[in-house]
Formats: sequence, structure tokens, C-alpha cells
Amino acid sequence: MTTRIEDNTMPIEHFIVLEGLDGAGTTTQLDRLVEHIGKKNPAVARTFEPTDSAIGRLIRSIQRGEESVTSESLALLYSADRHNHIYGNGGIIELAGSGCFVLSDRYFYSSIAYQSSFCDPDFVRSINRYPNPEFLIFIDTPVEECMRRIDMRDGRKEIFEKEEILRTVRSNYLKAFESLPLNVKFLRLEGTLSIEETTKAILEFLNL
Repeated sequence: MTTRIEDNTMPIEHFIVLEGLDGAGTTTQLDRLVEHIGKKNPAVARTFEPTDSAIGRLIRSIQRGEESVTSESLALLYSADRHNHIYGNGGIIELAGSGCFVLSDRYFYSSIAYQSSFCDPDFVRSINRYPNPEFLIFIDTPVEECMRRIDMRDGRKEIFEKEEILRTVRSNYLKAFESLPLNVKFLRLEGTLSIEETTKAILEFLNL
């Protein structure tokens, strides 16, 4: 049951987040949205997590299995990368505050979904008390379809790209979204829609 809550903390205006499992299609949609919005409003920024900072690059090496750390350490790295992403020079707060539309492929909801599969969920939440976006879009692509797309990629799978893990991650996502603050505009889309149908639905939701 959905139990969205009242929250007087204002979300970050003009901040749009796309979430989904690995292989869900968030990156494709982000690229399309940036292109579309940019035609009407040149003040648009595309970003993602993990970022391309030094911390973000370390996280990606861990995801590829090139480095080994504890689950709690990885969760802390994600949070540190996110803190700089939000509050650092040229970060989300600065960009959105200038009137720029900021679109991000993943945000702290990914940590709630993924890291809570391996760590105490309360610990993960405690280190991710960050402001919500104005708009949150979840592309709910079936796990089987995500795995099919992942299998088609070149190179080896990352550490989270396993069917049993993704099933747990999806459950964690849905649980987290049940208690979203009411002032976050939320859209859940079936990931079986075509690329064009998905983009159209998101643009209608954003009213852009």
C-alpha cells in the first residue's frame, strides 16, 4: 500500500531524476529528454551517478569487480560521491538554483535499492539524507528483459547485474517509493513500452 508522507522540506526545483534497474533504459531516455528539453530551453544539464569524479571512478572500478571493499564501505563511497555531486562546485544545487534543468541518471534512491540489498537498510538511509528532486521517474522494466539487454552488451557483467540481485533491488525500489514525500512528483512507467512511447509519457508528465 502507498503511504506517501507529508514533508515540509522542499525538493530541488528543476531537478529531474530517472531510476531503474540495470538495463532498464534510463540512459537512453535521459539522452532523449536532454535533447528535447534543450531545444526549448538551452539551460539543461545531463548528469549521472556514480559521477565521473575520482570517487565515482573508484566506485565504477568496484562495480566492475576490479577492487574489493566491504558493502558498507561501498555505500559510504556512493554517499560521498553524491554529496559532492549535490553541493560541490558546478553541482546540482548550483545548476538548479541558476534556473537550469538538471537531469540525472540515478540518485540516492539507487543506493536505497541497491546497497540495502547488502547492508542494513537503516544504515543506508542514514547516510543518504539528501534533498529530493522535483520530479522522479521510475522505469519499471521486467528483470528478465533487463538481463536480456545486459547479456547483449560487450564485456563482463558488473557485480549487481545478476537476476537474483535485481529482483531484490526492484522490491527495494518499490518499497522506497511507497513513502515518498507528497511534494515529489512521481511517475512509474512500464518498461515494456517502446522508446518513443516512454519518452512521450515522460514529457507529458513533465509538461515540457
